[in-house]
Amino acid sequence: MKKIKEILSIIWLPLSALAVLAFFYSTWGFFNLPPQEEVIGIAKQYYDKYGLLTVFFAALIEAMLLAGWYFPGSLVIVFGVVLAGGNVPRLIGMTVAVTLGFIVAHIFNYLLGKYGWYKILTALGFQEAIDKAQAQLATYGPRAILLTYWHPNFATLTSTAAGILQIPFRPFFLYSIIALTVWDSLWALVGYLLGDSAIAAIGPKVVVPFIASWIVIALAHRAWQARRAGNVPPASSQS
Repeated sequence: MKKIKEILSIIWLPLSALAVLAFFYSTWGFFNLPPQEEVIGIAKQYYDKYGLLTVFFAALIEAMLLAGWYFPGSLVIVFGVVLAGGNVPRLIGMTVAVTLGFIVAHIFNYLLGKYGWYKILTALGFQEAIDKAQAQLATYGPRAILLTYWHPNFATLTSTAAGILQIPFRPFFLYSIIALTVWDSLWALVGYLLGDSAIAAIGPKVVVPFIASWIVIALAHRAWQARRAGNVPPASSQS
């Protein structure tokens, strides 16, 4: 049992990603919601009409605690990148709009954690995930922001945990801006290079193998750390 708990503590993040993916697609199928192609068509209509405001509000909802776990904002954001095509100024504008939306949402999450409103949401099954995010922040400090902001759903937990732990707003805000600028620019570049295939890349055919690889790498890294620690001679023998 102890071994199982140790393994779960290592791979909880990719397992959470897998659970979110499974929940999203099962919910989508259960309620017979529109297929991806129809969602893309709806997004295109709003994008043509409202431009970057569509991407901004999609990012805002995607990065908010609770809401983002049920809203397909990533698809809308990736679609915005695809629509930018070879237009570099439009791509830059889209990236800025996404980053601003995420920043506003994470400030909201931070306040949610700081003033205890998150307790209302723990009954909906988020307590364990938030506890894990708190543990990461307690271990790595604000640097955990840089490590988890690569995906909006994980960033929501980190920003909420930052408020719970009463991390000062200034370093939280500074690290958030740096992390979001780096990750959003990276994903925008990836979407730009992939073109139309970027939309398919966020589906289960790509995401599931990615998560499986993530789990294998995490376990291999922990095994390497344990082996390395076992090879270090005791401090008494070094004197």
